[in-house]
Amino acid sequence: MNRAFCASAVLLAYAVSAAAVAAAEAAAAARLDLGPGYAKGCTPPNLQSWPVQPPRVPPLSPSDKPNFVVIQVDDMGWDDIGLHHPRGPDGVTSAGAQTPNLDKLIKSGMSFSNFYVAPLCAMGRAQLLTGRDYPRTGNLFNGYGYDAINLGEATLGNVMQAAGYTTAHYGKWHNSRSLGYEPWWRGFNTSWLPSDTYLQLDNLMRHNGRYVQTKGLVEQIMADKMLGFMKQREEDKQPFMVYYAPYAIHATPTPKRFANYTAIRSNETAKASIYFQPEPYKSKILQQQPPPGQYNAGVWAFLMYLDDVLGKIFDYVDSSPVLRRNTYIMLTSDNGLSLSYVEDPAERLQRMPSGMIGDKNRFIPEFGAAATEGSLRNHLAVWGPGVPAGGVSDTLLNLADILPTIAELASAEGTTHERWSGHSFANLLQPNASATPRQTNRMQFTLVSAGKPEQCPPITQLMSKLLPTLGPDREVLKPQPLLAYTDEDGNNVMKHCIVGRYGEYKWYGRTDKVYRLANGSYIELPCNEIPDQQGRKSIAALFNTAAKEWWDSVLAEPHSFSKPVYLLGLDGAALTDTDPSNVEASGIVQLRRGSMAVDSIVNYTLVNDFGCWKIRPVQTATYQIIVMYHVQLPGLRALFQLDIIKHGARRRRTFSKLQFITDERDGAHFGSVRMEASKVDSELCLKLVDIVPVNNNDTAANGTAAGTAASGTGPAAGPDTAAARRGGSRRCSSSDGGWLFRLVAMRLVPTDIPDKRAPVRRPGSVEDDAGVEVASGTAAAAAAAAAVMSGVPVGMPADVIGPLGTSPEPARYEHFKPSDDMVEFERRVRQEAIAEARADFQVSGSSNNAAPAAAGRPGSAENMWQQLRHKYNWMEGQMTFRSLYRPCIYNGPPGCMETCG
Repeated sequence: MNRAFCASAVLLAYAVSAAAVAAAEAAAAARLDLGPGYAKGCTPPNLQSWPVQPPRVPPLSPSDKPNFVVIQVDDMGWDDIGLHHPRGPDGVTSAGAQTPNLDKLIKSGMSFSNFYVAPLCAMGRAQLLTGRDYPRTGNLFNGYGYDAINLGEATLGNVMQAAGYTTAHYGKWHNSRSLGYEPWWRGFNTSWLPSDTYLQLDNLMRHNGRYVQTKGLVEQIMADKMLGFMKQREEDKQPFMVYYAPYAIHATPTPKRFANYTAIRSNETAKASIYFQPEPYKSKILQQQPPPGQYNAGVWAFLMYLDDVLGKIFDYVDSSPVLRRNTYIMLTSDNGLSLSYVEDPAERLQRMPSGMIGDKNRFIPEFGAAATEGSLRNHLAVWGPGVPAGGVSDTLLNLADILPTIAELASAEGTTHERWSGHSFANLLQPNASATPRQTNRMQFTLVSAGKPEQCPPITQLMSKLLPTLGPDREVLKPQPLLAYTDEDGNNVMKHCIVGRYGEYKWYGRTDKVYRLANGSYIELPCNEIPDQQGRKSIAALFNTAAKEWWDSVLAEPHSFSKPVYLLGLDGAALTDTDPSNVEASGIVQLRRGSMAVDSIVNYTLVNDFGCWKIRPVQTATYQIIVMYHVQLPGLRALFQLDIIKHGARRRRTFSKLQFITDERDGAHFGSVRMEASKVDSELCLKLVDIVPVNNNDTAANGTAAGTAASGTGPAAGPDTAAARRGGSRRCSSSDGGWLFRLVAMRLVPTDIPDKRAPVRRPGSVEDDAGVEVASGTAAAAAAAAAVMSGVPVGMPADVIGPLGTSPEPARYEHFKPSDDMVEFERRVRQEAIAEARADFQVSGSSNNAAPAAAGRPGSAENMWQQLRHKYNWMEGQMTFRSLYRPCIYNGPPGCMETCG
């Protein structure tokens, strides 16, 4: 939006004393003996500068198509780059983070220092991949079912494919784990997606949807695959676009020995173990003077390792006469850095010499707000043909600008997509470039739905307790009071959660505070705050007007606040080539308000609680329905009713079944249902009908009704049984958590899709799928039935590696040559993995509660499946070794839930 402030409102003399803040920071620096160069109060750090030089690579001719390598690091902040730290005792190297390869990339290309990311992982990826403000895309958070890009959105992969590019994805995705939403369905010709977000060793990856056992460390495996892909494209002279999303430097999941978030925060050893801390990198970091704290040392070691991996990729491109001439490298992050476990001011300043306030997930009570610069301001580096070496621009940009820029450089602007929020900055990638008036007068806004609930109570309540109201068409009703900018009395609703930037100014919707961030000081302290006598109210009023216009435009988007539609039978091959559909509990679109709760699962606590999910059969088939859950009902059993309701001119119930659930298991089979292919959505609804003693002889559990008319917005009422009449609103909760029934997912497995006797290729696939065995419909159904009996999913690869099969020797890579430090790191990781496996899998019936002993005889399929379940946290009852599902249950406070990205 082009909106210029009046000069009288922005060109103001402004100075407020920050002596107290500066003194506190000086004391912290002195305690760690940090030396000069770190931020003090509102005075920015004193950092090294470097000269701007002509481009290292000449510009491309207009007829040439450039290649692109887009790297989005996980949780890397502005301060996680060596050049952004003061110099150490030698006056040359960084006193903090050690990133020589990133430093070289920056000095050889352009650096954008006023670059904004998103509050959390999923949103930052959605914004980069679509070129649109993330709330417009259906992505709203890291979980609650809002971590998906709507199927109507065109991704970076789609746009580049349409422009004639071969596209590839490696690493993290975090935009839905559901069938049809994965990268191989969203515009990427080839994709390597690890099975577990942070499992670093010998990962069983999904390659274009099919499980492939890999050997080695995950970042090195992905770099190896990437180098092979680029080499092949170089040989066939095909332009390419690579999207690489490392898992580094994100924190690892909660260590097993610490049961919950509170224990981690109170234990120094656990703090140090939160980050994957590679040796010998950490030992090198600890030799720095002054030595960092344990937490920072772990982070910087992981960062140093990632920099080592990235250096191999940079060197490959730079050493290739072809790729060096025509390849752009763009590197940024998804969100701000994470310092959730560090409260000590000295250690925080050592990690963040910029002095920026806050970090990812941090709510600052003193501000009464979140989305501080430490969580949103980040960095973008661009290297490539015609890009000046060492150039620095402070033009205000954000993640949504990357896709339009790539499209302009690739002459792909004419492709089909929703209207981009971002704007191309290709004009800035030239020597002596100046920002356009649109770039200079830009106003940008961010919806802050991250971290603690206090950051945005309306969004937290909406996602976890209420869900948006649906209209008669069963789509989110817009507008509605729950989504309003302010209520009828002018009180904040969504305004509470919006922050804005314009030029040097930053505005908080919650408080209407305004800060002036000038002269390299991105520090939101009183010394940078605009007081009333200097025009705060006038500036805030301009922001407020523009923010409301922005929010109204978000609500007008067709995909905002949408959740996934779960596709069934996608791709139309036989069972072994068709993924089951995992209808995630968090994808719920309607629930009974007041008694139910949503996070990564859905809690049922009262009789008559119900939830509904959107589904769409793509292929006519019979689908086995498996309900995955956790439940505690000592001496009781719960009666559930599952309905399928078809949309259209007249809503009608096409399937209904009652079934009892009694014991604590991973899943229960609700039988099979025949569904016809349709372009119209249906809804799958699950209702808690009653709770009865185990010895109750009520036979309603076997009742089934099909084709009965249904009306209203909830599930069908079901048979008028005595059990249903008794239910009322009686609550039955467990003693340890207040929940009765935790729904994790519903898995629909196709069993009789016609056999095509040929592997199905995705449009544009560049992979060799020859030799895949495809079972007939009859054989598939028989295999599925056998899987139900044995518990081992059909089609488990023969070469899978369980924890007990870990080799002590580092892997060999085809294209990637590890450094000596990498080899030593992998050797140590393997030693630790072997020791942990031996401790976890002692003997059957072991009292070790961390992991049950593997079932079955050594070497048996049952034994291997139990090992894999332990390694990847997969649930029982999966039937087929495709699209395996694992729960995402977060034991900490609500807010992040990013361990299932």
